[in-house]
Amino acid sequence: MTDNPAWSQLKKIDVEKEKMVKQKGKYSYISWAMAWSALCDIYPDSTFEKHCNEQGFPYFKDEQGYCFTKVTVTVKGKSVTEMLPVLNNYNKPIKNPDSMDVNTSLQRCLAKAVALHGLGVHVYSGEDIAEIPDNLGEEDAKPKEIQKPEIKKVEEQVKKIEEKASKPDTLTIDVPDKGTFKKVDTDVDINKVGEYGEKIIEVYEKIALPQIKTIDDLVSYYKREEATLENLKQNAVDVYDKIKDLFTKRKEQING
Repeated sequence: MTDNPAWSQLKKIDVEKEKMVKQKGKYSYISWAMAWSALCDIYPDSTFEKHCNEQGFPYFKDEQGYCFTKVTVTVKGKSVTEMLPVLNNYNKPIKNPDSMDVNTSLQRCLAKAVALHGLGVHVYSGEDIAEIPDNLGEEDAKPKEIQKPEIKKVEEQVKKIEEKASKPDTLTIDVPDKGTFKKVDTDVDINKVGEYGEKIIEVYEKIALPQIKTIDDLVSYYKREEATLENLKQNAVDVYDKIKDLFTKRKEQING
């Protein structure tokens, strides 16, 4: 701040001795009223500006909707602008602040803008690292011991993935079951359905179709199985024809 003519003089002021510093929880701050009064006692021509958005309100919003205020303080022709988030009682940024939240932020922002000219600037030193834990890096420096349950869990997950990768996709058939459907795995490689036609036919003939009691349910079930039947039609047309005959036969049985 060598280009700021007021910096050296303002920085010499002992703000603690002048009782300008207030404490709120673990945070220290300078009273905006005392800071402005002390500044004007030395430089009475000082001015400040509270910036407004396009709608004329004294706050702005970022892309995530969080709000901040902006204040410029001019001392002996040197202007310094400070921006400050609108914070809640826990010192966390907030969205949709009320007028009191905005006013509090503006006054704090004014005090910090004054501090950037030198008055009590040391009070804010270290605030940029206040949220960094004292033991940062210590955990990384110590290798973490992996617990046995964690190892076993990872091994089980790897085993499942390997089993799934080694097992071919098999043909599943939806079978009516008490008003809903359950999937029956035929254990037939979906690419080899033609080689196991009798097993697929047996699922429809002895398990699925006997559960169908009305024509409407039969039509609905046929539509539900269209994808499976289309696969059979493309890869095992003889199996497809037999299953289609089973649907026709079941229709006749229902109709009596």
